Amino acid sequence: MRKYLPVILILLFLKTGQLAAQNAEMDSLRNVLLVYKEDSSLFDANRLMATHLWESDPDSAIFFGKKALAIAKKMDDKAKTAMGFQAIGVAYDYKDNLDSCLFYLNEGLAVYKAANHPEGASHILSDIAIAYYFRGNYELALRNHFEALEFRQKSGNKRFIAISYNNIGLVYRSRKEYANAAAYYQKSLAIKKEINDEQGILNSMLNIGSAFQSQGLYDSAYRYANDALKQAVKINAQDDILAAKVNIGAALVNLGRYSEALLLLKEVEQKSITQNLKNNLYSVYESLGDLYANKGQYDEADIYFKKRIGDYHPVLPAGTKRNFLRKLAKNSFSKNEYRQAYEYLEQSKQVTDTLFSSENSRQINEMAAIYEAGQKEKQIEKLNGDNIVSITLAQQRKEERNYFIIASVLLLGMAALAYRAFISNKKKKELLAVKNEIIQKSLTENEFLMKEIHHRVKNNLQVVSSLLKLQSHYIKDEQAQEAVNESRNRVQSMALIHQNLYQDNNLSGIDVQDYISKLCENLFQSYNVHPQRIKLKTEIQALQLDVDTVVPVGLILNELITNSLKYGFPGEREGIIKIIVQEGNGTLQLKVYDNGVGLPEDFFTKYRETFGYKMIDAFVQKMKGELKTYSEEGTKVEITVSNYKPAII
Repeated sequence: MRKYLPVILILLFLKTGQLAAQNAEMDSLRNVLLVYKEDSSLFDANRLMATHLWESDPDSAIFFGKKALAIAKKMDDKAKTAMGFQAIGVAYDYKDNLDSCLFYLNEGLAVYKAANHPEGASHILSDIAIAYYFRGNYELALRNHFEALEFRQKSGNKRFIAISYNNIGLVYRSRKEYANAAAYYQKSLAIKKEINDEQGILNSMLNIGSAFQSQGLYDSAYRYANDALKQAVKINAQDDILAAKVNIGAALVNLGRYSEALLLLKEVEQKSITQNLKNNLYSVYESLGDLYANKGQYDEADIYFKKRIGDYHPVLPAGTKRNFLRKLAKNSFSKNEYRQAYEYLEQSKQVTDTLFSSENSRQINEMAAIYEAGQKEKQIEKLNGDNIVSITLAQQRKEERNYFIIASVLLLGMAALAYRAFISNKKKKELLAVKNEIIQKSLTENEFLMKEIHHRVKNNLQVVSSLLKLQSHYIKDEQAQEAVNESRNRVQSMALIHQNLYQDNNLSGIDVQDYISKLCENLFQSYNVHPQRIKLKTEIQALQLDVDTVVPVGLILNELITNSLKYGFPGEREGIIKIIVQEGNGTLQLKVYDNGVGLPEDFFTKYRETFGYKMIDAFVQKMKGELKTYSEEGTKVEITVSNYKPAII
């Protein structure tokens, strides 16, 4: 049953902030019913009594709604008659009687349409959509919301158009179509800004930020959450201020800005506990759990995840519970608690099975409702057709009856054949669905394990890098210390690859632009080079390369960029390093240029014996490539390879 008050056309003085004011208004309406005899006043009083009682006493609301309807019919007032039907229909919705709800709402809709009253028709269509929405029938909810939007666009009321856009976004969000949801929320926001609806602007900003968060667009989510906070402060909406801060905290966690997120989330946690704002607390616990998990503090993460799904939220939606069980499993796996990880995954599987069954039931009910709606339309069309049949056709009935019998026999035969084909096809589809589910589960589990493997490899390489850094502090010999630092950078270049694989959805390939950007940033930091002294320029084609190709490419670039940073710009000399990576004519071209001091005269006699040159030469040979090195206004190295593999997308 829905928990809302739909839009009403007139006399909306029902904004009840306190129980005392509400009771006083109810007493006032009762006095109107006792004292006034004028039909118009009695209609308004009965209808408003019905709207007051929708949620608390729907049976009484139906009683007063029917009295209002009788008065409207007596007055022969079409608009009031439609409002009477609407008041009764919404009361039946609160009573959880969908059939009666739709009957009365459709009666009111028909009156509005016959009277050419688009705004009134749009309100009833919106009520019908909401009735379907709260029963999980998103398809029919969308149909009615879009029809309501058409009527509101005809009437030109911008406030109601904005409400329709918001309602459509809400349905798309429930269907997990977050891009569509964000698009309609933004349409709603644009109108609210135009008509200066301050609270509406705030609500839309919160909705848009949440939709972007669900899409993984964390920069956009962060921006809208900050805009929502400014708007909440502007109109002094205290609860919404905390809600906006929760959204900011969640976005900061996903952006990796953990220190800022922790301070903000802890602040909101304390205020939400003090004010007993449980919904805020649930979101805070989720974000804090994600924060600690991302930082590798898995015990702390477990505490907040368990708060989110356990003691503080016993009635948790199945989809949310499944996601948190998977997070707990991932934490246990990271702590090498494999048995506990397995148990969490098993619990997640049970919830998934339940969720799958529930979703199937919802979709079956939705399709049944759509079918029934279509059948009712066909029945109406048939009745209308019967009314225009001419009496002159009566003499043909006997002949038509014979044709009908023959056709019925043929149809029954065809129906039997169709039924057999349907049963056979259904069994095949069920078997295929089971196989597809098994395959999908296997793929999901394999993807999860592959990501964890890359995560562990990355962590192990980070440990090696940290050990090398620690060891370098105890080495006195400068050449040895330099060799250790170079080895550390090589390890770090490989760790970046596994980090990208772990974070990206594509486990088979690496985004070359992103990888080289991070590699250069790491090397500049390692050699303490200010980007204003040595500027970096890149011309890197948008490529996805296989891991087996990126590893040697990364190590080659690591070596070449390191040489430019170490030897190309002695002292405080300024200059430019340019990196070019392009694909063409079946080859991959790597070029590293700098405008530094150039190659030493003894380069080809001494440098060829170094480990770095031998490593580059070995990789070039393996990749069936060609290496060119020469001095021309600095140092230029060009490598062309033919044995490389693009990623499988």
